[in-house]
Amino acid sequence: MRCLLSFLLTLVPVGNWCVVHAQTASDTLPKHVVSQAYDAFNRHDPIAFLDFYAPVWYHTVLEDTAAAPFRQVHDENIRDFLAMKAFATKPTIAVVHRLVVGPYVIDEQVREPDRSRHLDIFEVRGGKIVREWESGPIAAGASR
Repeated sequence: MRCLLSFLLTLVPVGNWCVVHAQTASDTLPKHVVSQAYDAFNRHDPIAFLDFYAPVWYHTVLEDTAAAPFRQVHDENIRDFLAMKAFATKPTIAVVHRLVVGPYVIDEQVREPDRSRHLDIFEVRGGKIVREWESGPIAAGASR
């Protein structure tokens, strides 16, 4: 009986570690990473927003063609982003629809202040956004 009790007592700390580890791992789930990035964006905190991106990530804007090339984004691009005062107009993003498939988060968004609709697709790996595809504004009369 003592052996069984000793064995059970040794499992208690392991169980607590698993719970703590699972909570930490859940913060790196793609939907949580993107939601936290949006929260930072909506707080107008570019440093916190960009912290959800990998040190180097790939970005493309899909305006009229799906053949748009990826642009590799580096640290100097981050400085440029901050320098152009992207948050000067106090923009916000609201998610209208979301689909999550593995590491991909697909969002239909409404962006303020102009109420434009956009489609944004993120690839999240290791808790960081590594790739982003972004549509231009979607026409208000476009079918859903």
